[in-house]
Amino acid sequence: MKKVGRNDPCPCGSGKKVKKCCGVGNVFGRSAAPITKLTGPPWVTQRIASNEVPPEVQAELIRKYKEFQIRKRDSISKFGHVRPEITADFKGHKFVAVGRKLYYDKRWKFFADFLIDYVPYVFGREWFDREIAKPLEERHPVMQWRVNGIKYMRKHQRTSGGGVNRILPSGFLAAYLTFAYDVYVVEHNARLDERLLERLKHPEQFQGARHELFAEATCLRANFQIELEDETDPTKRHAEFTATHNTTGQKISVEAKSRHRPGVLGRAGTPQTTNELNLRYGKLLNNAVAKKPPHPLVLFLDTNLPVEAADRLFAFQSTNPPIPPAQILGMLQRLQNEHQGKDPINLVVFTNHPHHYAKDEEVDQRKHLLFVQSTIPEKPVTYPEALLALGEAGNLYGNIPNELPARPGF
Repeated sequence: MKKVGRNDPCPCGSGKKVKKCCGVGNVFGRSAAPITKLTGPPWVTQRIASNEVPPEVQAELIRKYKEFQIRKRDSISKFGHVRPEITADFKGHKFVAVGRKLYYDKRWKFFADFLIDYVPYVFGREWFDREIAKPLEERHPVMQWRVNGIKYMRKHQRTSGGGVNRILPSGFLAAYLTFAYDVYVVEHNARLDERLLERLKHPEQFQGARHELFAEATCLRANFQIELEDETDPTKRHAEFTATHNTTGQKISVEAKSRHRPGVLGRAGTPQTTNELNLRYGKLLNNAVAKKPPHPLVLFLDTNLPVEAADRLFAFQSTNPPIPPAQILGMLQRLQNEHQGKDPINLVVFTNHPHHYAKDEEVDQRKHLLFVQSTIPEKPVTYPEALLALGEAGNLYGNIPNELPARPGF
């Protein structure tokens, strides 16, 4: 396949050069260098008694500490228990640290600017060049989202008057930014492994890998540590990973399942009409249970529906108090009946993020989220509050930092 140069016409047909269109900016002309560890601190510390500190210095330290606590609480309430963004300004460049790597650019003003360039860095130059040389409709879903998202931002950006241009994201732009931010969260917390990365880069494996990425990011936001299963052990089936709650020590096995549909998220075939969509998920539930994980099981289940169908599936029954959807409760009841009246799954996290069902100019549509926690599980949890933390973290999906403050993280 011929490599597309930065000054060649963009394959998307816009008439612009690659560097001015799908290859916006010189994405690979900047450094993504590992952070080198210093051999020793370039300063000397000295302990002094509190009565030797001038009152004005004490007051300033107390004020700074209170600001720090407020900023930390605010960050946790919006983005969960993940490492906050670490950024700095230097010689006209904005630097962003992600795990042990530094990224920088002169053009980045907001966090979304960084995320636009971030995924090509992570997926690599070879992947980027290969995808950009394809017709738009044949590209990886992530590249399609990126191109459409950039076009949408350019079309709606202010042409005069200055100031900040705030727009409602399109479905494609939201799909790209939420994906990029989940990759960032997982890598920034040192959990982006090569196995998951390779699956994300391949269109046929992307859908399942994307949902596993969401599950990992949600667990990290809920203050869990993640331990991957040993996939080289052929003697048993494995859940996606084991997660340990930092506050309580509760261990859970986590499985992620996503419903495939023809013509959606890179799958072959013609998209189904609303009436043709299958709303049954029993097979995915059974597949998760069949892995027989060692710890209480949490299943993240992506229903993958256009918003109108999701409205029907997630509709609560009009009672006081409201009863969860009958179809979902029926699926879980059948699973319970097959396991001697006990629930093999402690918590099912039903989600629907319909970004990818949007049309080119359509604003991103509402998401759906439903948590169903068992009251009679096969493997009871010692600390139910750990599962509650997952519910709270699930509601944080889609929250993305706006600013790129020139300050270190805390």
